[in-house]
Amino acid sequence: MPHGRAGVPGQGVHAHELALLTEELDHAHGAAGFVRLSGEPWVGKTRLALRLARAATHRGWAVACGRAARDGTGRPFHALVDALDDQLAAADPAALERLGPARLRVLAQVFPALGGSVPHGSVPGGSVPGGSVPHGPPEADVHAVARALRAVLEELAGRRGLLLVLDDAHRAGWEVAEFAEHLLRHPPDAPVLTVLVHRGSGPGAGRLASLAHPDGAVRHIPLRPLAREAAAALLPEGLAPLHRELVLRDAEGVPGLLRALSDGEPPDAAGAPHSSLELACGPSPLAPSAPALDLGALSPLARLAADAAAAAGDPFTVETVAHTAPLPLGLALRAVDELHSEGILVPDLRAGWSRFRRPAARALVHQAAGAAQRRAARERALTAPDTAEDTGHAVLALLETAGPPTAAQAALLESYARATVFTQPARAERAARRAAERPGAPPGPQLLRCQALVLCGRPAQALTAYARLWPRQEAAPPPATTERADTAVWTEAAVWRARALRLLGARPQARRVLRAVSAGDRAAVPAAQAELAALLLESGRQARGAALGAARRAVRCAPESDVAAHSHALALLAAAHAAQGAREAAREAAGEAGPLLSGLGPREAAPVVEAWRWLGEAVADGDARRAREFFRHGFGLALHHGQGHLLGPFALGLARACLDYGEPAAAARHARFAAAEFDRLTAYDSAAAARDLLEFIGRGPERNPENDFGIPLSTREREIAMLIGPGLTNKQIAARMNISVKTVETHLGRIFKKLGVRSRAEVVFRLGIPAAGFPPPDEECGPAARRPATVRSPAPGGHPPGSG
Repeated sequence: MPHGRAGVPGQGVHAHELALLTEELDHAHGAAGFVRLSGEPWVGKTRLALRLARAATHRGWAVACGRAARDGTGRPFHALVDALDDQLAAADPAALERLGPARLRVLAQVFPALGGSVPHGSVPGGSVPGGSVPHGPPEADVHAVARALRAVLEELAGRRGLLLVLDDAHRAGWEVAEFAEHLLRHPPDAPVLTVLVHRGSGPGAGRLASLAHPDGAVRHIPLRPLAREAAAALLPEGLAPLHRELVLRDAEGVPGLLRALSDGEPPDAAGAPHSSLELACGPSPLAPSAPALDLGALSPLARLAADAAAAAGDPFTVETVAHTAPLPLGLALRAVDELHSEGILVPDLRAGWSRFRRPAARALVHQAAGAAQRRAARERALTAPDTAEDTGHAVLALLETAGPPTAAQAALLESYARATVFTQPARAERAARRAAERPGAPPGPQLLRCQALVLCGRPAQALTAYARLWPRQEAAPPPATTERADTAVWTEAAVWRARALRLLGARPQARRVLRAVSAGDRAAVPAAQAELAALLLESGRQARGAALGAARRAVRCAPESDVAAHSHALALLAAAHAAQGAREAAREAAGEAGPLLSGLGPREAAPVVEAWRWLGEAVADGDARRAREFFRHGFGLALHHGQGHLLGPFALGLARACLDYGEPAAAARHARFAAAEFDRLTAYDSAAAARDLLEFIGRGPERNPENDFGIPLSTREREIAMLIGPGLTNKQIAARMNISVKTVETHLGRIFKKLGVRSRAEVVFRLGIPAAGFPPPDEECGPAARRPATVRSPAPGGHPPGSG
């Protein structure tokens, strides 16, 4: 099986739930058992039930598996007929005789193996032992059938046991729920385990959820999406790092979505990641080769409604579905109700509106339709009453049309791009590009497009576009024209042009771009001062003082009412203090910035996602655990919003934090991701830094230092290195060896230089010293030993941070 290690006994997907089910098998030998297995679509319920069936067969149990009719037109007791009809057809005639003529007469009205649904209860001769069964009532009595079925279960179970699995039980008729209630009130006098597999929501699920027993005979096992580690284990080998992260993000731990998304083509190496919001509405950002989801459980009517809902995009109304399908409103209501009962749709926040439970499911359903079908459905959806006046839908329609837009349409496209540039940069870039297609368009849309290109991780392309807009002499101000954007627009453009240069490692040019903005403008736009501080932090040891000054100016000019900008400036200030070795000041600034950033919602935090990176850098040398969490949170936000320019920096920072925390395997994974992302950005200096870290991790620990380091350290240096592992501070080492703290710092500086490392944790890892006290103590290791997190790599995007 190509999707992971699910075939390994006891180590597959939902192994804990399988263990609970097999435990119920053991208990059923003493008394008949009853289990409800519930969960959302594609979460793995049917696969888990089949694994239970295989386990029961291996134990010698009889197994009967049935499924409710998927088209909603099944006969009464369809699931039970599907499970037991073959068993009855192959049953020993003596066992059937023990059931008695009365029970056989009732069962013959339901089971084809015993004569099927014969009018007036007549059963053809020879269909049961004895040739015929006395005539019965014209219609099957549900209670009589339930009693007869209980006797059948007892006969089939015998002493070895019987596992009865009824899949899609939420779709079964009310008579199956009545049968289940009967089994609870009158359990079979045999080892029988009944498992009802059903959706976790909807009317049918509610009826099954109401099954109860005073003795707690019903065990409910809810099947939830997988944790990240378990989901990652399902992915096939060889996925590109960015593709892997996008699949894990979009599938949200649902195995069926994992399979569908990972089987599709990876994003173009030169492309940009899509944001989570792009999955919910508009053209699907997934590769055209992405396989369709299994929608076989839906009726044709519900499948048509699902296609219409996917074309409309989240959220939508029943009227929109009816208009898009097209369907009469009554049929649309019935179809949408079925999609809700199947757990594919859920209510939206607005009354009367619905949305897909998983945005990736909506994108996959939309992608599965043919191109012509998608286009026709989209055109109908955009003219539906509930979407025709919606600005977002109007913009999406403009993105799918050809020809230059009118002035009003261009203004609408530019407004949409500006509103979504931080949360959907790839789509905002397309909107700004369309707005710029209007003849005589001002530079505003083009500058906005460049910003979106930087955000989604295409800085080289952005610089090419900037070169056509900016004066050839970088130090000159923007050209004065009658259509020139106001000063704030050009100042913002300078910030993002500098960001593109910084990402590509061209720091001197980036600094010149920021200097070209007048001092008054920089003070008016806190982002310019923040960008300058970030640039100086990445410019090496000699720029640390200037970085601290720029960070202080950024804090002063960022109003406290603008929580996002103010917290970003404080995070930069914390990183600048850490670069100077002022740990107390760094902690104080980080302690103020952290709660402010945490209080922001995802959309509010979108413009300042990089602030989490600077918080991680600020605490990296004193608290690897917190640094790891900061980098991980920032990476998740960048991935959610599709801000590809930050993925590499966050990944590299996370790799270093994991290594400092004693997790070399995770550090290697994040470093590998960082290298791939920097290659995609063409930030080759940063890519080299990530590969150097990966090589360092790959070398692993050297020989035990108690024997021989294999490295030319002096005897005193070896003694000091041995004391780092237990986590002793410089003062404690000095007292232990009866030398001064200054001497300890000097020796540590030499050790760092000889080993080519930047932290005490890396010394421990490099030499294989038994570690006990890491992250390292708060005390400084001396000037040569300090490793300001903000200057750890000579990389274009700085010494990046991590992957989640």
